[in-house]
Amino acid sequence: MARYALGIDGGGSKCDAALMQEDGAVVAWGRGGPTHIYYDPPETISASYVEAIATALRRVRGEDIWVAGPLPEGGPRDAVSSDNTLARHIEATEVDTAFASAQEEWGMVLLAGTGSFVYGRAPDGRDRYFGGRGPILGDYGSAHAIGLLGLRAAFASHWTETRRTRLAEAIPRALGVPNLDGVFHRVYVTGITRREIAGLARTVDAEAEAGDLIAIDCLQRAADELAEVAADVIRELDLGNTSFPVIRIGGVAQHSRLWWDRLQGRLLSIAPGLRSVVPAAPPAVGAALVALKEMGFAWMPAVIARARKSASSFTL
Repeated sequence: MARYALGIDGGGSKCDAALMQEDGAVVAWGRGGPTHIYYDPPETISASYVEAIATALRRVRGEDIWVAGPLPEGGPRDAVSSDNTLARHIEATEVDTAFASAQEEWGMVLLAGTGSFVYGRAPDGRDRYFGGRGPILGDYGSAHAIGLLGLRAAFASHWTETRRTRLAEAIPRALGVPNLDGVFHRVYVTGITRREIAGLARTVDAEAEAGDLIAIDCLQRAADELAEVAADVIRELDLGNTSFPVIRIGGVAQHSRLWWDRLQGRLLSIAPGLRSVVPAAPPAVGAALVALKEMGFAWMPAVIARARKSASSFTL
């Protein structure tokens, strides 16, 4: 019986499942929909996991599967064990998979996607986790925060010349409505979701890259907000005088150049030894590496290189 590691990454916009052989090669990939317990109904979450898992395991039958990452009871667990043997399930968190993906043992994990959080771990094992409390209570500097800033800026665009921004035209286009009246209707009448607001971060980022000063200000304000959270983690763990990695995960953290430049600049003033790390492998691969280690296989350089190279042919 062959053994496989299955890494699962469930998030606010999608669920990924990476199937890895014992030598580290990713041989199959599955993707499902959103899995956020506060914003998606249970049946949607279950279906998202099942789709990702079933797709990743569609050619695997009667094998020994070790799973790391979220694996809810019911349909998702059945999707693994119906035609295979579930040997063990490891509850790997986003922090665990981030450290595994980056091949780091301590430092900071900074997530900024639809939501956000900052986690820090000192060399002596002390740790702190700040944020991650959703759009009302704690998604500081996230895509949702950026999208909301962009929406407000668009509606203030006609107030004065200094507030004029192309977001007043770009945001309606992004939402598929003719003008700001249509945006207003979406927000207050037909309803707009957290995910849709977060999606507007891409529009804000594009206009900022094109030189729109108001859009740039939106990104900088969001970056400053999360920088304050990260600074608290640095101070709490006495990391300011050390050299440590900041592992960037999530769409905003990895892809918004202006946002990251602003945040990094703020942090360098109190922690000049920090170094930016963007994991070469996505979180689902990090989760699979966690499972692989539990199976007794060391993270040798050849294994890591094989995992990263093979995963690149699947991930979008």
